[in-house]
Formats: sequence, structure tokens, C-alpha cells
Amino acid sequence: MPLVPIEGQPGLFRDSDTGQVVNIRDFRESDKYDTILIPAGEITPGTEFIFFQNIQNKREVDTNIKTTRKLSAGESMVLDRIGLYFRLATGDIITVPRDAKKVSECSFYKLSINGILQEEGPAIKFPSGYGWYGTTTETDAGIFSLGVPATASAARLVKKQLLNQNHEIEGLLRFDQRTWLANYVNPETEQDLLVTNYLHGLVRAAVTK
Repeated sequence: MPLVPIEGQPGLFRDSDTGQVVNIRDFRESDKYDTILIPAGEITPGTEFIFFQNIQNKREVDTNIKTTRKLSAGESMVLDRIGLYFRLATGDIITVPRDAKKVSECSFYKLSINGILQEEGPAIKFPSGYGWYGTTTETDAGIFSLGVPATASAARLVKKQLLNQNHEIEGLLRFDQRTWLANYVNPETEQDLLVTNYLHGLVRAAVTK
């Protein structure tokens, strides 16, 4: 899975596990993504939300994954960055920034591929590079984004990963009991909150001749 550039061969990478040579000139820069809903109310310790697992009845506005936990047949991807984005509206309901802050500051995220950990850390560690920037005059509805809305600001993986339909993808957002904080109170959201997990990189779609 880890890709290593081939010296003197621009655009060519070698899979360090299999020795396969990958020509990224055949790819386009894009994302695979999925969205989970965090219901309004108290979030108890141990609560987990799984990305790329439940795609039933979702449309492209919330996911472009067609097969649970996997890329589509014939599709491949060079994974470069991982990001989380808090949707600023759920239908007609505008997200209040304090809900997004409670979730992003109190949760833990990790990405696993075929059960192997790729990256982990507090959710705040994973800016997507997407979002809004500026001010608002709406009451109790400020603009909220993890980091600067520019994909160049999102941290890159140390090693690019080559994914295809044989790899199982799991993004996990978890809330833990922080017993070392004597006065810790579980986060409680006032409204339903949508969170989108972006896997950003180079994508090659299946081609039929």
C-alpha cells in the first residue's frame, strides 16, 4: 500500500509492499467521502460513529461511496490527506458553532484500512481544507471550520497509500470518558450535526471499453 516515488521517473510510484508500479498520470485529484449524523442530546462515553459503513439511502451530497467500506470495482485511489468537515446546515436547521466545537474538541478519530491503523488523533487534528471563511450577521449561527479553507493547509500523510476495491476502509469518530478531568461533563449538542469525512488524493475511476 505505501507508495514510494521512482527517482528520475516523474509521475511513477512503486508500491513498497508488492513492487507494483503506479502511473499517477492516469488519475485526477478528487475525494471519496461519507457523512454521519450525530443526534442532538448528550453524547455518552464510548459512543462511536463509523464513516463509510452506512450508505443506505444516502445521495451524493452526503457520500460518493457505492459499496460499503470499499471503493467501487475497478476504481483506485492514491490517498494523500484525511479531513473532517462539520456541515453548517442540516436541511433548514443552521448548525450552532458551539455544537461543532463540542464535537471537534471532545472526540477522537482514526482511519483504518484492512484493519491496519493509518492515522489517529483528536478530531481537531484533521482539517479538511474545505469550508467557509468570514463573518456572519445571523443570530447564533457563526461560521465554523476546522482550519483554513484551503486544501493546501490540510496535513498530508507521511506515506501515500494506494487503495482499490480490495481494501476495507473505516473512519471512526469516538467519544471517551476523560476520568482524569475531575469536573468533566459529557458533551451535549442542541441540534443534529452532520460530519463529513473526506479522503483526499488522486482517483482513477473504472473505465469500460
